[in-house]
Amino acid sequence: MRPPLVLSISASDPLGASGLAADLKTLTALGVYGAGVTTMIAVGSTQGVRSLHRLEGDVVGAQLDAVLADVRPDATKIGALGGAAAATEVSRRVREHRAELGTLVLDAVMVDLDGTALITAEGAAVLAAELVPQVDVLVANTLEAGQLLGRAPATDAEGLREHALALRELGPRSVLVTGARLGGADAVDVLVHPGGTDVLRSARVDSAHTRGAGATLTAAIAAQYARVEEFGRTGQDDQVGSEGTQDDDITIIASAREFLASTMIDAQTWELSRTPGTGHGPLNHLITLSAG
Repeated sequence: MRPPLVLSISASDPLGASGLAADLKTLTALGVYGAGVTTMIAVGSTQGVRSLHRLEGDVVGAQLDAVLADVRPDATKIGALGGAAAATEVSRRVREHRAELGTLVLDAVMVDLDGTALITAEGAAVLAAELVPQVDVLVANTLEAGQLLGRAPATDAEGLREHALALRELGPRSVLVTGARLGGADAVDVLVHPGGTDVLRSARVDSAHTRGAGATLTAAIAAQYARVEEFGRTGQDDQVGSEGTQDDDITIIASAREFLASTMIDAQTWELSRTPGTGHGPLNHLITLSAG
């Protein structure tokens, strides 16, 4: 038996709320084996990021080489890179092993919830020039999309659409620009994919438990693509989508959004911090394991 496998490349979070920890919890919850490569240690908590400790490029590269020499991912998720050294090593491995990485999902991590920059300007330049053109699915929030395009952040759904269309011109097969920062009664995201453009709306979850939301969403997307690959291997192609890749994109991303909302809702009664009512709490990634 070979389980679906996702390789996550991201930062380590000691709280276990975001980055690699959130990815691996999400993958586990969705029945996917998770492998993880660490790019940096983001020292933080529910109160924000205190400091960043970026790993040397050769350390990031060595981790990738060890994993890719041994296993073949069904999907790969790239998250926080931290700086140019890690971004360069990851980009080079993507070029060298592109056919062996499965569906490649890029979470364009640039800024933390509290405004802390999570990647250097040099790293962001490498990400935009070398990684974005190689990926299948690019996910960015309003701030990240604006930074990648050199524009002001979108302020409404039409702005999200314009930014998603512009980002797709850079090379990704599909682009999801998330609008959580826009406010309003609905959570509005825009997906541009081979079949067109879709505005995805759902009731906004009013919760203080949002740390790791971006990581959770993109890991869930990667997990579902890995499961599609598994269905193909086992002759169950009809399990997800009915019109090929474009239908899979919509179905998968809608499913990932639902999972994210569920993790936020289920964590609303949690209080882990020593200072209740402050900061951004974690999500309950393991809801599928406790749902009975």
